[in-house]
Amino acid sequence: MDFIRKYILHVFWVLLLLHCTFHFFHLPFVAISKLLLIPSLIIYLFTRKTEDALAGINIFYLIAMLFGFIGDMLLVIIDDLLFLPGMIAYMINLILMSVFFWQLQRFSFRKIIRPLLVIALLSIAGYLVFSFLGDKLRQFQVPVLCYMFFVTITTALSINTTYHSQLKKTGWLFFAGAIVFVISNTILVMNRFYLLWHNLYIAVMLTYGIAQYLFARGVAEVSKHIKT
Repeated sequence: MDFIRKYILHVFWVLLLLHCTFHFFHLPFVAISKLLLIPSLIIYLFTRKTEDALAGINIFYLIAMLFGFIGDMLLVIIDDLLFLPGMIAYMINLILMSVFFWQLQRFSFRKIIRPLLVIALLSIAGYLVFSFLGDKLRQFQVPVLCYMFFVTITTALSINTTYHSQLKKTGWLFFAGAIVFVISNTILVMNRFYLLWHNLYIAVMLTYGIAQYLFARGVAEVSKHIKT
């Protein structure tokens, strides 16, 4: 167990780099490496010291990870038939992450500047991306718009956790993860519907992996300060 605890995050980064390498060289192990990313982070959370592993791992976060894994599985193959179910899985992931952040720190009218600023900036960015892609989104216009809404709310709730008296630094980890996740999804949608560059997927996965890592590290930090 100590060996796993010590090296599991190293395994995560190796898997992420291998996945990108497999994609670059068109190797057949892409699906396997992608589907091992989230499980490796779950193992990381559950193989920490007993007192830490049993605290701070919120049930909503765990279920969110499950739907993230389902989304990864559905989007292993770039196909219109599976793209919408994959988006739905990721939207459920975002909703559950939002609940998790909301449980850590609820909105207060006295401390609402940061969330409102995030909502405003991401709404502008989302409008620009959506307007630019326009008809290229085809039948996915409404799903993409819904996804933008949920990712904006999740990011706003993530920065709201920085107001928590015990979790200020951890809140910035969550917010950093959310921002990197937004970047990953922006690259994904631009490449999926406009650029169509094969190797730009590597940027999508690197940012996605970094985001998931930051979320997991944030959850690990929560257990050191409070029990949820």
